[in-house]
Formats: sequence, C-alpha cells, structure tokens
Amino acid sequence: MQVSEHEWISKRAYTLWEKEGHPHGRDAQHWEQARHEFSLLKTSEATKPATRKKAAPKAADADAAAPDAEVPAKPKTRTRKAAAK
Repeated sequence: MQVSEHEWISKRAYTLWEKEGHPHGRDAQHWEQARHEFSLLKTSEATKPATRKKAAPKAADADAAAPDAEVPAKPKTRTRKAAAK
C-alpha cells in the first residue's frame, strides 16, 4: 500500500511533535521538517531498489563446489538415550 505525500508528512510531523514532548506552537516547524525529510527521501538513492552484482567465485569456493570433492564424515556422537544406558 502506497502512502500519499500528505499522509506521510502528517505522520512524520506528529512523530516529531511526540519526540519533542508535545510542545505547543511548533506545528509549523514540525510540518516543514517533515516536508523537507520527504523531499530528501523522494530524491535519494536510498529509496530506489538495490541491484546486486554477481561477484566472481573465489578459488576456495570453486574447489568446495567441485562435484568430485570429498565430503568429510561427521564425527559420531552419543545420543541422550545411549548416554543414559
């Protein structure tokens, strides 16, 4: 759900008012600060989806992924039932 610009600014201004302890007569300052923050978010790169670049596999990773590589055996551990006997 996309929030309208006015709704976002309104909620942000309210949050700023709450953080400052509900001061009287600062509504215009909170509104302007929220409007400024919205404009920064709208134009910033942080709001755009990130794209990942695939990195070249490292030599150690390539060896581990080789199909003929041996998988080390898990060490045997005693279960609770076996330990209780």
